[in-house]
Amino acid sequence: MQRVIEYILFFVTVVLLQALLFDNLMLSGLIVPLYYVVFVVLLPVKTGRIWLLLLGTLLGAVMDISMGTAGLNTIATVAVAFLRPMIINISMGKDVVHETIPYGGAIAPNSFLLYAAIMVLTHELIFFGFESLGSHIFYTLAKVVLSSLVTVVLVTLTARLFRRIVG
Repeated sequence: MQRVIEYILFFVTVVLLQALLFDNLMLSGLIVPLYYVVFVVLLPVKTGRIWLLLLGTLLGAVMDISMGTAGLNTIATVAVAFLRPMIINISMGKDVVHETIPYGGAIAPNSFLLYAAIMVLTHELIFFGFESLGSHIFYTLAKVVLSSLVTVVLVTLTARLFRRIVG
């Protein structure tokens, strides 16, 4: 039960940080950190597929309401939640079996970085791809790359902090 409360608080914190801080940062038109994906990245390893999809849908819907994006966040977040077990297997393999969260312990930092990068890049490719719908391809790719770099740094820093608090 304590873990559930911790994740509810984490969900609320992530949503508030995205809505109040990251959505209002004017870094440039090319850097748009979609930080909220950290919630899906740091869910417990053993989270079932149905829970991943439900939580991804809830997170995406809340962010769509907050950002006024008419489903873009939901599409990207549900897709990443659906692909998460496969991305964990590809990036971390057997190292992650005994972990509660996909960071620290037996997981090498490089494995987590690869996992986080794939999750964030996938999320941002889907989000910005649907946002632009194929127009301005080079601008969209630059936006994906730069936003993903910033978001991966934020996710990694959050994972280190989260590991200390929850782990």
